[in-house]
Amino acid sequence: MDFLYDLFVVPDVENRAVEVSFTAAGDDVAGAWKITDTESAVIAEGAISGRNREKITFSTMIPNCRLWTIDDPCLYTLQIEWAGKQEVVTFGVRSFGTSGRNLLLNGKKFCARGYIRGREAHDHPNLMKLSLTKYYEKNIKEAKQFGFNLIRFHSRIPDEECFEVADRLGILIHVEIRKYFGKYQKERAGMSDVGEIINEQEWCEAIRRLRNHPSLMVYCMGNEIRNPGTNPFVKHIASITKKLDPTRLFIDTCAHGEFDRTYVDFDVQHMSYYYPFGQNYDMFDNTYNWLIYGSCKGQELVDTDSEDVPSYKITRAINSSRPVLAHEICHYAAYHNLEALSEKFDKYAPDQRPWWIDELKKLSKLKGYDKFYDKAYEASHKFQFTGWKLGIEAARRSPLLTGFHFLQLADTERYENSNGLLDCFDDPHSCIDRKEFAKFNSDTILLSNLPVRTCFEKTKMEIPVMISHYADNLPGTADFFFELKEAISGKVVRSGKLHGILLDEPGLREICTVDIVMPETMDGKELKFSVKLTAGNKVLVENDWSLWVFPDRPESLPEKDAIIALDEINMTMRYPQLTHSESATLMITNRFDESVFAQLEAGRDVLMLYRVDETRDRKWSCEKEKYYLPTVWDRLKGVIWDRGNNCGAFIDEHPSFAGFPHDGFLNLQFHGLIDDCDKINLDDFPVEVEPIMRGIDRASRDRFDVYTYQLSELQKEWTMRNFAYAMELKVGKGRLFLSGFNFTGLNNDKPEVCAMFESLLKYVTGSGFAPKTEITLEVLKGYLEKKGASPRIPERKMTQYWQLNAEPLESARYWKESELYIANELELPPKSK
Repeated sequence: MDFLYDLFVVPDVENRAVEVSFTAAGDDVAGAWKITDTESAVIAEGAISGRNREKITFSTMIPNCRLWTIDDPCLYTLQIEWAGKQEVVTFGVRSFGTSGRNLLLNGKKFCARGYIRGREAHDHPNLMKLSLTKYYEKNIKEAKQFGFNLIRFHSRIPDEECFEVADRLGILIHVEIRKYFGKYQKERAGMSDVGEIINEQEWCEAIRRLRNHPSLMVYCMGNEIRNPGTNPFVKHIASITKKLDPTRLFIDTCAHGEFDRTYVDFDVQHMSYYYPFGQNYDMFDNTYNWLIYGSCKGQELVDTDSEDVPSYKITRAINSSRPVLAHEICHYAAYHNLEALSEKFDKYAPDQRPWWIDELKKLSKLKGYDKFYDKAYEASHKFQFTGWKLGIEAARRSPLLTGFHFLQLADTERYENSNGLLDCFDDPHSCIDRKEFAKFNSDTILLSNLPVRTCFEKTKMEIPVMISHYADNLPGTADFFFELKEAISGKVVRSGKLHGILLDEPGLREICTVDIVMPETMDGKELKFSVKLTAGNKVLVENDWSLWVFPDRPESLPEKDAIIALDEINMTMRYPQLTHSESATLMITNRFDESVFAQLEAGRDVLMLYRVDETRDRKWSCEKEKYYLPTVWDRLKGVIWDRGNNCGAFIDEHPSFAGFPHDGFLNLQFHGLIDDCDKINLDDFPVEVEPIMRGIDRASRDRFDVYTYQLSELQKEWTMRNFAYAMELKVGKGRLFLSGFNFTGLNNDKPEVCAMFESLLKYVTGSGFAPKTEITLEVLKGYLEKKGASPRIPERKMTQYWQLNAEPLESARYWKESELYIANELELPPKSK
C-alpha cells in the first residue's frame, strides 16, 4: 500500500473549513499536520495518531478563508508528517453543485465555457519542447484571455502538470477516464465491446490520484457512448464515484446519453450540427434531436404511420430538469497561414512537420489559389468568426443550456483545416481580435434576438435585449444605452437609454426591448446596432451586431423590355415595369439553351440568374441539363469538420455591386442570396476569369470518404475549387453577366435579394457594362455541351448532409442514401410542383 494513497482533503465552503482523511500506513504511530497560506504562514496545525490501516480523520477551520475561484484561485498547502515520511498537497476551498438547470461553483451560478483538448483530433503535442508546466501555462493563459473557464479532456486524463497549472491559474477541468481504443469509429461503439468497458480498478485509482486538485470539476466515462442508461455497470460506476468523491460532478458520456437517465449530475448533448442562422437560428432552443439517443426507461418517443411520407407524426416533447451543456459547438473551418507555420516547424519541430503543409502548397498552386491565398485566408477567418459569434451567442441565449464545449481553442497539427483561435503552437491567429471575441464570451454578456439582419427602409424592428450574467464584480444597477449608426461614416441615426437595470440576479434574462424604425435611404447601408451597460463613466459590458438596410423603391427601376425566361421567379410582381418582349436587347433567364446563344450571337445582352434543378438532385429527380454549367449546391453556413463547401468569400470592387453594401467579404447580408444557391465551379472553365465575388472552398478532405473509399488524403476534385457567385464575360459580340445567387426571394420581397437584383439590372442596362474577359460563343457553347454530356461529380457523403439541411444529425437512413447517391443508385421522387 502506497504512503497515504487515499489522502483526501474535503472542503467545507459553508463553514470555511476542511476535513482531511487517509488510511494509516505502518506501525502504530503519531504524527502532525499543518496548513500554510499563500504567504507560507502557518494558519492551522495539530497532532494525529492511529494504527496501521486505520482511517484517520481530522478537520479544521481555515482562518480568513479565501475561496478558490476561477478569478481568484487561492491555494493552501497541507503538510502531513506520518511514520517518518512527509506528504505535501495543495488544495483549494471550493464546491461544485447543481440547482435545477444551473451549475454552481461555491453555491453561485456559473456558465461553463469549455474547450476541448486530449484526443489527437483536438489537440497538439508540445511542439516548442517547453517544460510541461510552461506548455500547459501557455495554453491556459490564452484560454482565459479569450474568456474560457473549463477544459474538457476528450478520452484522456492530462498530465499532473496540467492540473497543477489549472489549480494555480484558475480554470476547471473535465476528464474522461475511459481510454481511447483504435480509430474514431471504433471509439463510438457500444459499451459492451471488448476493450471499451471501464476498468473499475483503474477508475478508482484515478479518482484517488486526482481528487485533491481544486480545478477538477467533472469525472466522465468517455465520449459519445451509446445507450449508457440501460447498462447496469454504468450505474455501478456512478455509485462508486459518489462514494470515493462526493464533491465532484459525474457524467457517464459526453453526448449520446438517453435524456431520462437519472444518475448523472448534468448532461452534455448534441444540440445540432445545423448552423445557427436562417431556418436553424433557434437550434439551441429545442431538444428534438435528443430523441435520436432514445429513452432508457422505454418511453415511446415518436409515433407515425410512415417513415418516408407520413400522414401524421407525434413527437414527444423533452423537458430537462438538470443542467445541460452543448456538445462540441462551433467547429468551423478556416485556412492555415502556411508560410508562418512552415517557419515555426522549421524552427521548433522540423521532425514533426505535418505532411499537409507542403501538400496544401502544391494543391494551392495546382488550383490557382496561390494567386489569392492571402485573401482566401482572410476571407475564411472572417466567415469563421461570424460562425463563432452566431454559435456562442445562440448557446448563451438558450433557455435550455448552462454552457458549452467549444471545438476548438487551438488547431491540431494533424489536420489541414484550422479550427481554433490559436495555432498548434498556442499562438493566437493574427486575424483574431480578443476584444471582439470577449463581447460574446465573457462572464457577463449582452445578447440580442436578431433572427433577421436585413430589412427595408422605414421598417420597424423589434429587438429584445438579454443579459447572460455570471460576473461577481459588477455593481447592483447599471444604465442601458443603445446606438444605431452607419458602419462606414459612423453617423448615429438612432440612440436611446434606460436607467436602473438591475444586476443583482445571475443567469439569463431579458432586460429590455428596443423598437427601431429604420432610416430612409437611397442606397443600401450597413448599420451597427450596439448596446452597452454603464456605471458612471465606466462601460461594464457591450456588444454589437451588423444590420443592413435597403431602399424599398421598386419604381426606381426604369421601364424596360426584356426577354424574360425564368422558371421559379415572377419578377413582374414587384417590377411591373419590366415587360416581356421577344425582340428585346436584354434577356433575363436562369439556364443555358439555344435562345441564349442566339441572343449572344446577335450581339445582345444576357443576365443569367443561373438556377437549375439538377444542382439539387440529391433532393429530387430531374433531367440533366444539355448545356450544363458546373455548380455546387451552396448554403450560407460554415464548413464544419469536413462537411460543406463554404469557407467565406471575397468581393472585387465592381460597379455591378454598387447598390449592395459590403466590406469586401461574405457576411450575413448575403443569406437570402447564398442559402440554396448554385455556386459556380470554374475549375476547368476554358478561359481564366476573375470572379466579381469569389467563393472560398474548403481545404479539408472528407475523412469518412478517405476511410470508406480509400481515397487520397487530399482530393482536388472536392477541395480548393475555384468558385464564383458572380462574373461577367464578353461572348463573341454579346455580353453575359452570370450569377449563381438565389433570386427566388424576389417572389416575396426579400430585401437583400431585391437590392442585389436592382443593382445588377442597373449595371447591365447602363453604360458601364464592359466585361474584360473574352470567350468565343463556340468555345462557351462547346464547353457547356461537353459538361452536359459528361458524368457529374457527386458531392461526398458529409457535404450532402450539409447541403440537404434537413436533419439535426446524420441518421442511418441518411448514410445509406448518401452512399447510393455517390453510386448513382439513389431513387428520388420527382420535384413537386
